[in-house]
Amino acid sequence: MVANRWFIDSETGELADVLLCPPEYYQWIPSNDIAIQTMANGGTIDRTALTEQFGELVSSLKGADVSCHFLKPHPDMPYQVYTRDSSQTTPFGTVVTRLMRKERVAEEGEIRSFYAPDEIWKSCTKGHIEGGDIHIIRPGLLAVGVSGGRTDEAGAAEFISWFEEAGWTCRMIRFPEHFLHLDVIFTMVAENLAIAAVDCLADEDLDWFKANGIRLLPVTYKEAMRDMGCNVLALGKDRVISPYHSTRINSVLRAEGLTVFDPKLDQFSRGGGSVHCMTMPLRRKSLLSA
Repeated sequence: MVANRWFIDSETGELADVLLCPPEYYQWIPSNDIAIQTMANGGTIDRTALTEQFGELVSSLKGADVSCHFLKPHPDMPYQVYTRDSSQTTPFGTVVTRLMRKERVAEEGEIRSFYAPDEIWKSCTKGHIEGGDIHIIRPGLLAVGVSGGRTDEAGAAEFISWFEEAGWTCRMIRFPEHFLHLDVIFTMVAENLAIAAVDCLADEDLDWFKANGIRLLPVTYKEAMRDMGCNVLALGKDRVISPYHSTRINSVLRAEGLTVFDPKLDQFSRGGGSVHCMTMPLRRKSLLSA
C-alpha cells in the first residue's frame, strides 16, 4: 500500500515540502547546449557565488513556509543538484524516473535511499523520461515533453499510460532536443497561468493549452535559453520563485498580481538549469481542496 506522505496533484497548489540537493559537487559539463555555449565563451563557475545562490534559494523557500529536504550530494554526480529529473511526485505516490545521460544514471540510487519503499508507486522501465519534462498541470490534466533525448516517446508513453488509466487527459508536447526539457520553454506560474516560449511550441500545442483554459505569458527564445527564464517555481497562493536576472519576466509576473521571490541563480542557469530544475515538490495542497 502506497504511503501518502508525499502528494501533488498540480504544479500550482500551495507548496509545503520540497526536495533539493546541495551543489557541493556541481559542475558545468558539456551535456546540454546552454552549458556548451557558456563553456565555449570561457565561462567558469564562481563557487563562492554558487554556494551563496543556493543559500538564497533555500532562504526564499523557507521564507515562503516551505520545508526543505535534502539529498546527499556525491562527487561523481555533477548535476545531482537538479532534483527535478530523478523522481516525480504524483497524486498516487512517487515515480522513480529513468535518466538518459550516463553521468546522471547513478542518481537513482540516492533517490531510492531518500524515499521509503512504500512511498514509491512506480518505477519507469521503458525508454527514458526525466522530471523536467513532466507537468502535472492540475487534477486530471498532464503534459509530458518529448524531445527524443532526455525524454523519448517510449518513456513518455509508459508514464502517461498510468495517468490515462486513472482517467486523466494527457498530451505529449514535442519539441527539439536543443531545448533539453519542457520546463525550459513552459512552466506553470499560477492556476491556469503559465509562461512559455510560445514561438518554440507547435500551434497545435498552443491550441491545446488554450482549450484547457491555460493562459500563456510569452517569453522570448533568448530569455528562455540564455536566462532559463521559463524555469520558475510556483509556490501557490499567487507566489512564484523566479531568478533575479529575469527582470522583464519578473515585472510581467508582478503585473499579473503575483508575489515574486527572486534569488540570484545565474551560476546554475549558465549550466542549463534553474529553480524549477533544482526543486522536486514533495507535497502541495490539493487544488481539489481549495
